[in-house]
Amino acid sequence: MPNRGGDDEKKEDKRVVMKFGGSSLADASRIEHVAQLIKSQISIGNRPAAVVCSAMGKTTNNLLNAGDFALEGRVNIDALRTLHHATIKEFDLGQHVLDDINSLLNELENMLNGVKLLQELSPRSLDMLVSFGERMSIRIMAARLNQIGVPAEAYDSWTIGMITTSEFGDARVLPSSMDSIRKTFANKIDPNTVAIVTGFIGHTVDGKVTTLGRGGSDLSATTIGAACGLDEIQVWKDVDGIMSCDPRMVNSAVPIDKVSFEEAAELAYFGAKVLHPIAMMPAMEAQIPVRVKNSYNPTHPGTVINKDRNEENLVTAITCKR
Repeated sequence: MPNRGGDDEKKEDKRVVMKFGGSSLADASRIEHVAQLIKSQISIGNRPAAVVCSAMGKTTNNLLNAGDFALEGRVNIDALRTLHHATIKEFDLGQHVLDDINSLLNELENMLNGVKLLQELSPRSLDMLVSFGERMSIRIMAARLNQIGVPAEAYDSWTIGMITTSEFGDARVLPSSMDSIRKTFANKIDPNTVAIVTGFIGHTVDGKVTTLGRGGSDLSATTIGAACGLDEIQVWKDVDGIMSCDPRMVNSAVPIDKVSFEEAAELAYFGAKVLHPIAMMPAMEAQIPVRVKNSYNPTHPGTVINKDRNEENLVTAITCKR
């Protein structure tokens, strides 16, 4: 039976899902750091069934800007092309990866030319537009992992079964996705291969691209973790977990070792940088712990979010709304 306690960080052969945001994947050097981190985590027994990736750096904002420019009659994706080409060149990933990325860039450019011609960017088109960031990111990450000896394969989320409602910009994952994702990992994905999966995006039943709204990439990770019954869901950030208070306001802020799902939801409501409550729901329902860790300090245990309240702490954390 999987260990669902969440406290055994050194447990061998722990099956996990890891999630990395855009700031962790900003450029080639950040991607290299994450790739080596994944490799080192595997060596100590944290075996990722999946790694959920956001778009590189400011790619999502650049895509949104490109959409606005297209409405004004200008189509220019030079910055996006430069970033992704430079990353491929830095790693010498080869022609097949370059061809994959160029195919997506050409599709993006054609779409923007359509926006320019029609002078329309609907919510449906906007979701399609921003999806290109994650779709390029996972292909580069998977290629780099393979290059350093970690078997990996890129998957757009809908190919593993992430099917959503059709509220473009704020879609919900359909309950049927859980079984689809579980079956995909059980029957179609080699357990010795790391699935590199797009965060934040999904498909409607009839194949239209959607985005999952706030906390979408975290929701992608918790959905996969819950569907596959993994031991732990890991959200990697640039701090040592959830802090006792805002370190920008209080110098003595320290990481919290453990909070309950309910406490984490309250902290998020009052502005703490925790997972969005909606993103925590799959983990909470499946009673799978979520661990918030620091990608720049991976030996720190971080904060575990699970079903148990830490009775030793009368006050878990201090936060406020301003």
